[in-house]
Amino acid sequence: MESLLKEELTKHLEGTGMLSKVQHGFCRGRSCITNLLETFEDWTTAIDHGYGIDVIYLDCQKAFDTVWHSGLYTKLVGYGIDGKVLTWLKSFLQGRKMRAKVRGDHSDWVSVTSGVPQGSVLGLLLFLVFVNDIPEWI
Repeated sequence: MESLLKEELTKHLEGTGMLSKVQHGFCRGRSCITNLLETFEDWTTAIDHGYGIDVIYLDCQKAFDTVWHSGLYTKLVGYGIDGKVLTWLKSFLQGRKMRAKVRGDHSDWVSVTSGVPQGSVLGLLLFLVFVNDIPEWI
């Protein structure tokens, strides 16, 4: 089910041009290499025209674990994803629990109230939707 939904969501987001053109992570035909090449080209052009360059690097450590579910749902609705699909996605993210295992001992189960499931088929796409508008803010 995840694979089918991911394929249709991707078609919708790409087909409507809703995914940021500067996003390279987890996008078909784009990668870290294409991001670096575009950035290098932009910097070279700026320097050739006499401009200086300031760079800010952001560390997105544990970013997948910090996706705010309510904010994600709002963004999904803004991208035209609603109805049964949105209900299914909410069900997919809500009610998750986790625990840790150390040397055979398990912690108590705790509810997971934020984040997208790492290693899941949909996790990367949901994270991408969540961070999609960051370039607009910068």
